[in-house]
Amino acid sequence: MERFSTSDFEMADGDPKTRRDALDDDDEPLLCGYGSCTPKWLQCFHNARWLLAILGICAFVQSFVVNSIFPVGLSTLEKRFHMTSTQTGIISSWYDFAVVLAVFPVCHWGNTGHKGRWIGLGTFIMGIGSFVCALPHYMISPYTVGQERNQSDFGQCTYRDLESEKCASGDEGASYLNPYFLMFLLGQTLHGVGATPLFSIGTAYLDENVSQKASPVYLAIHAVVTSIGPVIGLFVGGSLLTIYTDFDRVDMSTIPLKDSSDPRWIGAWWLGFLASAVAALFTAFPILAFARELPEAKKHRLKDVNQVHAVSHVEEGDDILKGNIKYLPRAVWNILRNPTFVTCIVLGIFEAIVINGFAAFMPKILEAILSTTPTKASYLSSLVIFAAAAGVMLGGALIRQLNLQVAGMLKMIFVCHVVALVLITSFLIQCPARDFVGINVNYNNQRIRGVGGSLEAHCNHDCHCKSEWNPVCFSTTGHTYYSACHAGCLTKTSSDTGDIWSDCRCLRDFSSLAQNASIGLQPESQFTVVNGFCTKECGWSMWVFLFLLFLSVVASFASGIPSQQIMLRVVPFQQRTLGIGVHWTFLRLLGFIPGGVLFGLMIDTTCLKWQESSCGGKQSCLVHDPIASLGRSWLSRSYAN
Repeated sequence: MERFSTSDFEMADGDPKTRRDALDDDDEPLLCGYGSCTPKWLQCFHNARWLLAILGICAFVQSFVVNSIFPVGLSTLEKRFHMTSTQTGIISSWYDFAVVLAVFPVCHWGNTGHKGRWIGLGTFIMGIGSFVCALPHYMISPYTVGQERNQSDFGQCTYRDLESEKCASGDEGASYLNPYFLMFLLGQTLHGVGATPLFSIGTAYLDENVSQKASPVYLAIHAVVTSIGPVIGLFVGGSLLTIYTDFDRVDMSTIPLKDSSDPRWIGAWWLGFLASAVAALFTAFPILAFARELPEAKKHRLKDVNQVHAVSHVEEGDDILKGNIKYLPRAVWNILRNPTFVTCIVLGIFEAIVINGFAAFMPKILEAILSTTPTKASYLSSLVIFAAAAGVMLGGALIRQLNLQVAGMLKMIFVCHVVALVLITSFLIQCPARDFVGINVNYNNQRIRGVGGSLEAHCNHDCHCKSEWNPVCFSTTGHTYYSACHAGCLTKTSSDTGDIWSDCRCLRDFSSLAQNASIGLQPESQFTVVNGFCTKECGWSMWVFLFLLFLSVVASFASGIPSQQIMLRVVPFQQRTLGIGVHWTFLRLLGFIPGGVLFGLMIDTTCLKWQESSCGGKQSCLVHDPIASLGRSWLSRSYAN
């Protein structure tokens, strides 16, 4: 049975009694079940509320893996598989590229097909994609810290003979032919293809089965449930990063790393993808039980108010509705002649560039500008997700309470963006940056501008230090050294709390600062360093920054529901699914896809020190410039608003 025939729409603009009689003629039962298995007890679930619940669960799983598990693990994936932020930005944007490839076929044929089955199949494909993303963990050899020294050499200054590191075959640095990079692209392709029915057909499926008055609330609730996925995912993903990546393959007693506070630590990033794969496969089946439409759907259509722009009217007998692909260009052109619809597309493109960039790299950006750990950055990122959910609910509530039509919703969008632009000044608030000796400050405690620093100085030139990244902290002054060897340390002492290096010759350059410290120091403690980064408290600046960022995101996302409602109201009812596909295609092509790549490039330009392969090729970034990250983030957000 077709969802709507052209005769239905011919009568839709005519007499209500005629429409009602025509609708009553279609008495084919709309039952919930699988094929001929439609038990009576299952029919109590065949209503709009349960449809909203099941679609919400599917959207929860999608947002859990795509919008949180992947972004939280970005910095970990870069370190583990030697990738740049540009590469991980491409991986992030590849999801949207896959959506672009799938959205038109899905919307065109899915509009006349069984929407529930399309969504169920898509969720199943999405689960396969999550499993593919977890495969690199089993394909790569167990992670090693890289200590290739004799028993008496623990990375301290040992006056070792100068010995250049040999260039190993296949160790040329970050590469776009990296098999793990390609594996993540495949996984994101399946994620994108699988999620396309959910957020194109799914929106129309829900909207056409509820009343026009209730639609904003249902769509807002659906968006909020979708937003809950990233919130829980950020906490789950952050917690998983505190578990060692190879706990299932190695003896943990042989691991030299104490906990996740060690900068060399690699967390269990892959567990989130495995959990998402299982959840997606199990949630794919309930949506398949729903009929093409709910029993009460046609009654709601009788009360709908026609807000279609005149130029988008579809004449009776239009072959576009028949699912013939040759009529697709004419259908798209018919929609793009709608000026209000095009306005929504243009507004959405600018917002999509920044939304996708921040969604992919928010934990990494917060990690850089707040000088914190990946786990804490993922927890703080959850505030942004709460803000997005609050903004969506606020937008839906305002439309309902003020009974806004298209003109009123356009004004609301403008006000929301102005407010967001004012509040985004929060990115001008700065936290104290970490001082890395030889990277952003030299061995004489003078600030280095740009990337002109050198790790070698007179105090460690005869140590012939290797390029292994093993940062240590001189807590007296708050300076972090690339390694104990680069600090000129001669002696190592191990304890339950970690390794301590003493007799560090390079620390004498800061001895005057130690003597002028506000607390008393024992002489033997003045030239001692410990594993890890030195931390600097941000104080109230961090909370003011997060509060203003929260309000800015609320204002920005409050414009999402009115934009969606405009899109659904200004195109003919029978072309809503195709209209959603056109809208999302432009947003993906011109917004989401370049957004992730541009943010990745932007973050790479803030890198002060790259991890290099034995052949001298760049791998992943070790130290970012937080001030540059702040400035570029603020400019990009201002540009969008």
